[in-house]
This record gives sequence, C-alpha cells and structure tokens, in this order.
Amino acid sequence: MDLQHMENGLGGGGGGGGGGGGGVGGISEIEFQRLAQIIATSIQKVQQNVPTMQRMVNQLNTPQDSPELKKQLHQLMTYTNQLVSDTNNQINEVDKCKERHLKIQRDRLVDDFTAALTAFQAVQRKTADIEKSALRQARGDSFNIARPPGSSRTGSSNSSASQQENNSFFEDNFFNRKSNQQQQQLQTQMQEQVDLQALEEQEQVIRELESNIVGVNEIYKKLGALVYEQGSAVDSIESQVEQTSIFVSQGTENLRKASSYRNKVRKKKLILAGILSAVLLVVILILVFQFKN
Repeated sequence: MDLQHMENGLGGGGGGGGGGGGGVGGISEIEFQRLAQIIATSIQKVQQNVPTMQRMVNQLNTPQDSPELKKQLHQLMTYTNQLVSDTNNQINEVDKCKERHLKIQRDRLVDDFTAALTAFQAVQRKTADIEKSALRQARGDSFNIARPPGSSRTGSSNSSASQQENNSFFEDNFFNRKSNQQQQQLQTQMQEQVDLQALEEQEQVIRELESNIVGVNEIYKKLGALVYEQGSAVDSIESQVEQTSIFVSQGTENLRKASSYRNKVRKKKLILAGILSAVLLVVILILVFQFKN
C-alpha cells in the first residue's frame, strides 16, 4: 500500500466523523447507516493492514531488514493509527442514535472494531519491543567503537634521534602519518554523528509508538465503558421481560384459580338446586298424599 492510497483511504474514512450530528441529542437512521458503512469499511482496512504489518515486523533485524522497510512500516502504522482514531470518533457518533432496532447493528460494529484493535495493538507492542532491543544494542555498540590510537606521537618522539640523521625522510613520514590520523579521526567523527542521528531517529520512532499504544489503550477503555453501558441496558431490558413473564404467569395462575373457583361455585349451586328440588318434590308428594286421604 503506497502513501497516496493510504491518504485516499483516510480521506474517505475520516469524512464521516464531522457530519455525524444530525440532530440535538441524536442522529437520524439515515445518518446512522451512512456512518455504519464507513465504520465497516475502516474496520476492514485495519484487518487487512495488520497481516501486512506483521510480515514487515517479522523481517526486522533480519537480512531482509532495510531503511525502506522501516519507512514503509512506519507509514502504514501511522495511517492505521489515524484510521483507528477516526473510527472511534465515528462509533461515538453512532452511539447517539436512539433507535432501538439499530442497537444490534451498533453492537456488532463495536465487537468487530474491538477485535481489529486487539490485533493492531499486538503488532504495535511487538514492534516497540523489537525497536527497543535494537536501540539498546546500537547504544552498546556505539560505546565499544575503537578509537584511533593516540600513541602515534610516541613513535615520532622515539625516532627523534634518527630524525637528526635523515630529517627530510622522517619529516615527510611524520606529516603523512599525521594527515592519515586526522583523516581517520574526521571519518570517525562523521560516522559517530551519523550513528547518533540514527539513534535519535530510532528513539523518536519508539516514543511515537509508545504514544500510539497509549492512545489505543484509551480507546479500549472507552469501548469497555460503552460495552458496559450496553450490557446494563440489556440487563435492564431482560429484567423487565422477566418481570413481565412473571406477571403473565401470575395472571394465568390467577385466571386458572378463578376459573376453578367459579366451577366449584357452579357445582355447589347445582347441588343446592338439586337438594331444593328434591325437598320441594317430597313436600309436594306429601301434600298430594294428604289431599287424597
């Protein structure tokens, strides 16, 4: 992935964060779907970038390592980190939507983003560990660099007696040695400056990596709080559903008891009516019998 392609990707992914506020205290469903599409695309880009960065990291401190490789890795990590930051802002905008039927879609986006973030942070930490190890080794090597010997003047002083006999030859030899020594010292100083600059650049890369890791951790905390709020809302809904189910069960039981009680009352009424009918029949028979007599 070249730098121009990454910039185009950032332009497409970052445009959704600014226009998210469709209304006071929330966004419309249309805006939600627009942001959701941008978020899904950004998550897919992060998921695609992670294996590429992993392959680059595995080549560090190997024969395949090169300044160009480190440059490409740094560019890709910077782009992905910005993509993660923009996606987090867009998820915060999506969370403002109050439509209940869109909560499941939002929760799925949060879960996918969390998984992509976990993979990206693992690559970040591995890169930081490798860079720190290389920096410690480079510092150790810089202190062990052999300095030009400072004993060349002793040789010239020891040969002062012979210089009196062949002054011209030894003067030329002395100046040649001195010139070579100055050139070696100059080359050593230049090399030390180059090494020092390289160490400073490496330290800057490590500081930037550590800063990005801290930023990703902050996003993790916000996502965790968001997931906790979602879980609380779900628990509240489940509790209400459970309470409703209990009320329905209790109502059904009460209806069953009422129906049973009504049947018992009806049965008692029938029994009483039967008894009264029998008594009335006996009385009528008695009266009829007495009337005949």
